[in-house]
Amino acid sequence: MDFMLSDEQRMLQDAVRGFVRKECPPEEIAACSKAGEHREDVWQKFAGAGWLGIGIDPEYGGSGGDLLDTVLVVEAASAAGDVIGPLFPTMCFGGHLLASAGSEAQKKVLLPELVAGRRRFALSLTEPGGGTDVLGAMRTTATRDGEDWVIEGGKIFTSAARSAHHLIVAARTSAPRDGKKAYGVTLFLVDTDAAGVAIDPIEVLSGEDTNIVSYDGVRVGGDAVIGEVDRGFYQLIGMLNHERIGTAALCLGWAQAALDEVLVYAGQRDAFGGTIDRFQSVQHSVARMHLLIEQARLMVYRAAWMQSQGLECGPEATAAKAVAAENCFTACDLGMQVMGGIGYTLECGVNRNWRKTRLYRLAPIANEMALNFVAESLGMPRSF
Repeated sequence: MDFMLSDEQRMLQDAVRGFVRKECPPEEIAACSKAGEHREDVWQKFAGAGWLGIGIDPEYGGSGGDLLDTVLVVEAASAAGDVIGPLFPTMCFGGHLLASAGSEAQKKVLLPELVAGRRRFALSLTEPGGGTDVLGAMRTTATRDGEDWVIEGGKIFTSAARSAHHLIVAARTSAPRDGKKAYGVTLFLVDTDAAGVAIDPIEVLSGEDTNIVSYDGVRVGGDAVIGEVDRGFYQLIGMLNHERIGTAALCLGWAQAALDEVLVYAGQRDAFGGTIDRFQSVQHSVARMHLLIEQARLMVYRAAWMQSQGLECGPEATAAKAVAAENCFTACDLGMQVMGGIGYTLECGVNRNWRKTRLYRLAPIANEMALNFVAESLGMPRSF
């Protein structure tokens, strides 16, 4: 078994980390987090380095590579995401979804624009009152009107909608067939400034771009359909492993940034005649942070490698997401304990990362639901 990254992957990882150190200092991350806005000039520089094109075929302006390469970029950049912008939604639901399910015309027009940093994307999927029961709660509809479609309904918890140029909207276009709720859902590409689209922010613990999006008679052309009519949810399922592995990579980056900050703090903070890094309790907490992060990283990298090899890895992707969310949240919590009162302040990076990792114990599926899927993969009866 070979656990080594290639020379090219290490260079990619180092380059992104170097970019973050240069372009996204801690004070800039704190300022952008507080304002709830990224810096467009940094987004453009990030795009200019070719990193938005990871995982996209060079035929469409991309840099090539696979999901593991994407994970390395997301992990290395996640702690600076408040400055850079909505990296993961754009790469996953814009880049990877369009590359796998989009029409040739969509790919030729949109993917080069995405790679160049001129288009950002967000997935608009979760229905009010729906949560994980996406299909059971699906009330958003799209109805044919000649060559067009008219979308009616609303979504909640649409991340990155305010900074996106395009929303990928799941809407019911036909009734379920043979008891299969997944049938009859279609994916549409909708401009955020289209008539009838209303985006309203939701205040959340981490302060990120999270929104309610309403669709009131939104008219789109037939060329706005992504993939096949009535089979959009099946196409979206192909992205679920990408999403779970990618969100796990976000958690890894936040937890690693917390560990790095705690190590510096413990080596500088004086108490009782010396720096606190000499205390065994502090050392144990820092060591636990490291162990938790490394355990999660191994699972995330393995799942990303399996997905990149075309291997069935639903249980591994789900487990990686669940473990990364739990471990990285706990690691950040340990870091806050080491830093004491400073760790409780909103300006502290460890606190900010603690708030961000907390989300992914709930999303994109709750860890309790992740455990249901893992148990089912072990041959146990379905519990929901």
